[in-house]
Formats: sequence, C-alpha cells, structure tokens
Amino acid sequence: MAAGRSNPGYRGAVLGGLDAYRILVAEDDDDFLAALAAVLEADGRFALAGRARNGREAVELARRLELDAIVMDIEMPVLDGVEATLQLQAEQPEVPVVAISGTDYEERVLEIREAGAVDYVRKSRVDEDLVDALIAILAPWRSSNSLPAK
Repeated sequence: MAAGRSNPGYRGAVLGGLDAYRILVAEDDDDFLAALAAVLEADGRFALAGRARNGREAVELARRLELDAIVMDIEMPVLDGVEATLQLQAEQPEVPVVAISGTDYEERVLEIREAGAVDYVRKSRVDEDLVDALIAILAPWRSSNSLPAK
C-alpha cells in the first residue's frame, strides 16, 4: 500500500510543511543506515518511515507502512536486496525502489534493476546523488498533485 493511494488524507511531501515523502531504508550496516537517515532528513522533503536491516524486514515493513519510496541495499543478510525488490514489486509495484551498493559488481546492479529497482546510487555517492535520484522519481507524482518542487 503506497502513501497517497490508500489514505485519501495523505498528501505526500509539502515543502516547508509537516508532510514529507515517506522513505523506507533497507541497509544492514547500522552506521551507514544512520548516515542515510541523516542525508534524507537533512533535505527536509523526506521522512524516514522505517529502517530494515535485511530484505525480509524491508518486505515486512513495506506491508505495514504507507511509503512513497524504498532505498534498498543490494547485499544484505537473510534476504538480499534483489530478492526483496522482486517481492516488493510483485506486491506493491507503485512503490519505487532505489538500489544502493558499495560494490562495483555490474551484474548485481543489473539484477536489481531487472527485479524492478528504478535507479541505482553507489554508496560512495549517496551524499551527492540520493536526494536527486529520489526527487527525480517522486517529482512526477508531486507535479500531478500541484505541489512545489524544492
């Protein structure tokens, strides 16, 4: 269930308002998870709706939360990001997944893109690129609801 689709009162992010894009972050490294949360929350257009430390937790949380997008690490224990993305896209294809990874394994990036991830950001570039990637994905939804972009 994606935000704004099942809850008619949910409006998505409003710049300077109380609403923000609700993001689930799936990352097994606690320090990097905290860094991701800081990058997203510092922007002002995002709220961390949930944190998952493996793909199984991400799938379970996504079932319970109203989300606008998911940031998914590719390599995680229990259930990796590729399999989690496959499951999420089967259940909630309207919720975009942005993949992140610290490795340069092109085949893994291709696998998660084939599983349904709409974009990919290298962990070394998260500070520079993650917010832009999410806004590029979420802006069409924002535009259709006549909300201002930052």
